[in-house]
Amino acid sequence: MDKLSITECLRLKGITIIGHDFSYDKNISKRDITSQIELIVEIQKSLIGCNFPGLSRIRSIIGREVEEYKVQVKKLQRHYEYIVSKPCTSEIENLILSDGKMMLKKAKRAVNYIYEHDYYGVIKRSMNREEICIGKVDKNNLRKVEGNIEIGTIKGMAYNLVEEDLYYYIKRLQRKEFQIDEKELIEMFVRASHLSFNSLDYLKGLCSYPKDFMKSWERYRDRKKDGINEIHHSLSVCNLECKEDKKEKTVEEILSELKRSLKYESKSFII
Repeated sequence: MDKLSITECLRLKGITIIGHDFSYDKNISKRDITSQIELIVEIQKSLIGCNFPGLSRIRSIIGREVEEYKVQVKKLQRHYEYIVSKPCTSEIENLILSDGKMMLKKAKRAVNYIYEHDYYGVIKRSMNREEICIGKVDKNNLRKVEGNIEIGTIKGMAYNLVEEDLYYYIKRLQRKEFQIDEKELIEMFVRASHLSFNSLDYLKGLCSYPKDFMKSWERYRDRKKDGINEIHHSLSVCNLECKEDKKEKTVEEILSELKRSLKYESKSFII
């Protein structure tokens, strides 16, 4: 990505790239959330159809989210069946036995809902309009100062469905355990963005998918798989160094993530 060219073009639209994350008051109100969604809509409208110099090199991740969910559900369904077939060996596996089936059911229902409600229509619209997402749209990376929009960094910028930015924001609010009405926020965003009913349904499906629980479960599955697969001993030095650079979650951390995500993802909402 030609960051200099994009930065200059964004500046012409009144958008400044600062180059670092922002500090902000963590005690946000409902009005703060509403204002942030309004800001997300505003910047997305500015970016639609933009042809920045060098932008052809920006990645496109349209449709990737849902496709990854489809693969994830299949893998974890097999892992669940494996755990059921043997004696439990950990607290994590006991938790998966007690809650995994319910979360798999929620995940499958969410993916099916997305496909049954004009998902391809949403993708077609996004591609036709050349929609661009910021990636990180909470106050840590997006703000308005004296009427001017500022972005911390653009490393998450990509061609994608504009709905994805709102989805990211809602997940951030859930993880921080803010009391929010997901459906209300979705409807607010869709109205302000002048989107159609298929966008409403797409966001309902996304927000009903237990993303954090499934991700932590998959992390545990991959960790166990790595532990018994001897092929990892023959990895190249380069691959080993890359893996060491990324800190691996401990079993205790994964268990904590699973328990925490159950608090806000096990509830029935939206669909």
